[in-house]
Amino acid sequence: MSENLNELPTFLVPLQKRSMLVPEATVAEIISYEPLQRVQNTADWFLGFLAWRGVQVPVVSFEMLTVERASFSLMSVSSASLVVIRAPRMTGDIEYIALVSQSLPSLVRIHPTELTESGEKVERTELMKVRYGEEVLSIPNLDYIESKICSVAFADEEKSPNLA
Repeated sequence: MSENLNELPTFLVPLQKRSMLVPEATVAEIISYEPLQRVQNTADWFLGFLAWRGVQVPVVSFEMLTVERASFSLMSVSSASLVVIRAPRMTGDIEYIALVSQSLPSLVRIHPTELTESGEKVERTELMKVRYGEEVLSIPNLDYIESKICSVAFADEEKSPNLA
């Protein structure tokens, strides 16, 4: 029973070329992919805003933010999901952010001993890359992602939707 106390409930979020681990405690909701409110003249990785529970949530392609010149495509819009995450700093502008998942994330309980460092280069968008079984997974740097969103989506007040 004490073994279970050490397990970390996390979501395994499928991306285009690999997956990431997101702690369950940071996830507000996982929803089907919905049309987004596009914003003109923003970075390619910033996909727009999601109207969610009366809040405008910025949506990000983790892959495009991580790798310059990466492209973004959904394998299938019908199977894609948006992972709505509580913003780490919860600034006045951003309470939540959403990351695109290629399919429905799965809840997994991972014991810390099941994760090992991958040895791969860690990008600014990642806290680390870990090996879980045969897979290499990214653990996202949500602070960095939030700061990038603030610098792009809210740099010009005309770009931001009415958040009231």
